[in-house]
Amino acid sequence: MKLFLAEPFKSLWAGRDAFAEVEGLSGEVYRELEGRRTLRTEVDGRGYFVKIHRGIGWGEIAKNLATAKLPVLGAGKEWDAIERLHEVGVPTMTAVAYGERGSNPAAQHS
Repeated sequence: MKLFLAEPFKSLWAGRDAFAEVEGLSGEVYRELEGRRTLRTEVDGRGYFVKIHRGIGWGEIAKNLATAKLPVLGAGKEWDAIERLHEVGVPTMTAVAYGERGSNPAAQHS
């Protein structure tokens, strides 16, 4: 399992299951597909975008690979992209939380 929490989530979710807490967030939903949800929420008066991946299943992985597409297994690519943009000096958002659990790629939660 991987878990990174910056403030305010580090304090708010201390001693709690961060994956359960993020699932409980509410706000304006921008996209909702099977196994994925993107929403904007407010915490302590500040706005945050939240992207949740709950696993896409082996069928979706096979379909993607059969059409020569790499399946999106979680939010890790977005996390890495944000870090890389910061490294090279491109202005972008600041990620304040990231988690990934589960070793089964078809059921990974991030």
